Amino acid sequence: MESEYPQLNVDAQFKPIDSIYENRLRQFIDEGGQYSSLMLPKFYTKARLDNGYKEGVEGYIELKTWAAPGLSKPLFKDVIPAKLDEFKPCRKGDRFGPAWSSHWFEVKIKVPAAWSDEELVILKWDSGGEALVFDAHGLPLQGLTGGGERVEFELPAAWRSTETTFYIEIGCNGMFGSTQDSYELRDADLVVPNLAARALYYDFWMIGDAARELQGAPKHKAREVCNRIMNIFDSDDPESILRCREVAKEYLGPDVDSEKVYEGKMSKYNAVYAIGNCHIDTAWLWDFATSKTKIARSWSTQLRLIDKYPEYVFAASAAQHFKWLKKYYPNLFARVKEYVAQGRFIPLGGSWVENDTNLPSGEGLARQFLLGQRWFEDLFGVKSNIYWLPDSFGYSSQIPQLCRLAEMPNFLTQKLSWNNINQFPENTFNWVGIDASQVLVHMPPANTYTADANFGDVKRSISGHKNLYNDQKGLLLYGKGDGGGGPNASMLERLRRIRGLSETAAGEMPTVQVGVTVSDFFDKLRSDTDNGEKLPAWRGELYLEFHRGTYTSQARVKHLMRTVELLMRDLEYLATKASLELDYRYPHRKIDRLWQDILLCQFHDVLPGSCIEKVYRDDVWPMLERVQRIELEMLAEIKKLFKPGKYILNTFGWDRAAVVRTGSSWMQKGYTAVSSKNGVLVPVESSQAVKYRSKIMHRDGVYVMENGRLRATISADGVVTSLYDLVHRREVLDGSKIGGVRYVLYSDTPLSFPAWDTELFSWDKHHFIKATKVEVLETGPLVSSLKVEHEISADSRITTVISLEALQSLADRTMLRFECHAEWHETYKFLKVQVPVSVYNDFASYETQFGITKRPTHFNTTWDIAKFECCCHKFVDYSDYNYGVSILNNNKYGANVHGNTMTLSLLRAPKYPDGNADMGSHSFNYAILPHSGALGAETIRAGWEFNERTSHVGDFGKSIVSVTGDENLILSNVKRGEDDSGMDSGHIYRNIPKKYVGQKTIVLRLYEALGGRARATIKVNYPVDKVFKTNLLEEEKEEIAVKDDAFEVVSRSFEVSTYKVVLKK
Repeated sequence: MESEYPQLNVDAQFKPIDSIYENRLRQFIDEGGQYSSLMLPKFYTKARLDNGYKEGVEGYIELKTWAAPGLSKPLFKDVIPAKLDEFKPCRKGDRFGPAWSSHWFEVKIKVPAAWSDEELVILKWDSGGEALVFDAHGLPLQGLTGGGERVEFELPAAWRSTETTFYIEIGCNGMFGSTQDSYELRDADLVVPNLAARALYYDFWMIGDAARELQGAPKHKAREVCNRIMNIFDSDDPESILRCREVAKEYLGPDVDSEKVYEGKMSKYNAVYAIGNCHIDTAWLWDFATSKTKIARSWSTQLRLIDKYPEYVFAASAAQHFKWLKKYYPNLFARVKEYVAQGRFIPLGGSWVENDTNLPSGEGLARQFLLGQRWFEDLFGVKSNIYWLPDSFGYSSQIPQLCRLAEMPNFLTQKLSWNNINQFPENTFNWVGIDASQVLVHMPPANTYTADANFGDVKRSISGHKNLYNDQKGLLLYGKGDGGGGPNASMLERLRRIRGLSETAAGEMPTVQVGVTVSDFFDKLRSDTDNGEKLPAWRGELYLEFHRGTYTSQARVKHLMRTVELLMRDLEYLATKASLELDYRYPHRKIDRLWQDILLCQFHDVLPGSCIEKVYRDDVWPMLERVQRIELEMLAEIKKLFKPGKYILNTFGWDRAAVVRTGSSWMQKGYTAVSSKNGVLVPVESSQAVKYRSKIMHRDGVYVMENGRLRATISADGVVTSLYDLVHRREVLDGSKIGGVRYVLYSDTPLSFPAWDTELFSWDKHHFIKATKVEVLETGPLVSSLKVEHEISADSRITTVISLEALQSLADRTMLRFECHAEWHETYKFLKVQVPVSVYNDFASYETQFGITKRPTHFNTTWDIAKFECCCHKFVDYSDYNYGVSILNNNKYGANVHGNTMTLSLLRAPKYPDGNADMGSHSFNYAILPHSGALGAETIRAGWEFNERTSHVGDFGKSIVSVTGDENLILSNVKRGEDDSGMDSGHIYRNIPKKYVGQKTIVLRLYEALGGRARATIKVNYPVDKVFKTNLLEEEKEEIAVKDDAFEVVSRSFEVSTYKVVLKK
């Protein structure tokens, strides 16, 4: 029967005004609003007990505190019970400091009997900074962060029935460092929350977001539901909350209070995989010691969430973090291990830290993966198949190959969303490196790795996806980050409701899934795109159009890093030879510990130079200086084992000729000429004669240096105005540009982050530095040199020794060298050296790890303009078809080549976050190397030799191996195998396959350096049993034929290859 439609209508009816009814919604859950006493906030808390004495209150919370001496951070076992007698009473409202200090609290509580039937009692604790709750036995239970970030600790049920004592450690620093000298204990209360009111809060928040952000019918339905809830709610009737929740479930579905909400099918389209993670910067606005506590705070919190939310899975990266946890919080580490075994706590990343990839050497990157992957496998029995690097400042073109060699076919970042000129066009794609290796990449479309799991975060994970044509899945990385913390209960509650409303939203909202892993996502992605064949490919580096100043900031740490990396190369080489021939055990554990410190300092804020002063002063400089000292001591010990003799160590796979600085007992002038042939070192006394001597003349007001191949002309004001190639009869420099080789000082006031950034407009404001004094230092015959002093300002100066060395043959390479010492005390300035050259090409070659990256020298497009400052390693080269110029350096990383001007970046002076960054003394060297033809092996070898510290050694005998064949194949590293026996303290890994027990191996790393195929023969100077080609983890992949202790190597363009040579027993 049809309902009877009224004939008359005498009521006044209206259509709700959308904007007014939508804006009304904010009143309902706003704690600070003028109507909060009439809205839901009235019921958030059922009861509260603070630590002050209250007449007639049965329960209590009593506090005592103890301040750790200085800025020390003692462990629980060092404080409890040893210092309990020193604890003194305190209360809410007291202040604690200074910044970075640590304070311990003894907390005694008794929950009122009237609360015994309550489902939940919490401790509300806000000490302004970070804190960690321990039980009476020293087990970390949960982290807390002041300022409302994370201030609630749910009391275990057993604590509610008896008097309980537990402990809290607080750090006088916030999540993002410390900006104040003291911190107030704002809250130390026991609270009974109204769980129904809290649940309605999440319901309403998410439905309200749907009303604000969706379109069409789902939007109007959400707004209608919210208004209906507000109309049903009665501030005088707590039971109205339950009626409101029933209305909310009309929109959210019936299962939002449990993990059952995720049991429905995921949408084939518009699927979001939500991954709980906790990005902890190993150092940044805090030091390493603070990071150790951040790890314990963050991860203990995540274990509690895993217990509370059955669907929750947490991901954590960085082997260094797990090592710290194991050492300083072993009981918490044991619990983490249990959850790893259950598949609820996922170690990933495959590297020692979330490292920078621009600045470390090729071997540094290889060791990040070797140590990271083997650490995970040794502790947890798993390797990561994902290189997890959400926050680094650009990505080297060799990363795809190194990832594949480390058994990681997947890569995740999101940092390119920070580009400040061009929007990166992809989210899901194949990234192809310079050798053609590829990895499957996903960049979360929400453009963050620290999402709050809000409605908009989930929505943007699809709406912001640039590859929906190829695939309709996105990752959402949620959890408090940078300063640690990770997800909280609010995020998990929101995600339940977002999943619940996705069906009601009728396709307007993606389907979100919790409980999946990053590997699950990549497996599904690979399956749905035919192993990536349906995806676009991006070739070459992933250049970040931001943070370009990090190639230069904090020059001292970059200098130390280059030094210790190269010393480690020599140390591993000599230790390998000594262990195979002499009474010497290969110091594997000691070398491994040194590498761990080196890799730690390659963290993506440490090596780039974007940390506070405390990190460098107290942690990084002492750590790297200690590494350098130990390396030198170990090298000295090994050298003593060889027969006496005046020999120069040559660890390269090619012949060398060089002029080296010596002590006065070797040669009166302090130099000698040496050479090596066929990999055998030659005594210095046998090769002091040179045919083409270096000389210097002063005529017509200019200085002229010459050595038979090059003639350099230096003006009276210290400018190299001409560099003439006598053999090829051509001028190297373009004197018409800026007059010659000159220092340039730029104003450097970036738009955003001083230590990180430098901007294009700095090019508009600069001036050349004039010399104040020029004098001759040495007149040959082995070296001629000129000292030039430049006054940069009243407080800064740079002294440069320009030199030219003698030659044994005109075929020998030669270069004009610049040895510099600077006193640098500037504010927001950038010092560079410019070299205008008589070469022109559309592209220049910048050395990267194990290869080169070509970049444009023009500004045709905004993509070209964005690369106005680039990263290089030991050289940058600018060549045309038949001639070129390389600029070598020994500790610099920033460079650019535009037009026909080559520029090397030297020093910056940012004032945040370290107000004293780079102030003081600096030493650095660079050189101009002209060469015939295009970029070739001459420059590759010169770059290595320019950076090598010439080292004296006794009668060394033959090299470990010799390499004959194509010159573009470089032997970069020689070491003993990770699984070898007969080393110091036995194996460093626990899970060594039986077949490796008792074996002796040599591991060789080679790379093709120029971008073409290469073939060579490796002759091993020891009896060889077998040879295997391996991955970076030294896992055998292919057996190589051996004949007469030699084997053939064939390399593709830019290939990095590792060979394990098994010696006969």
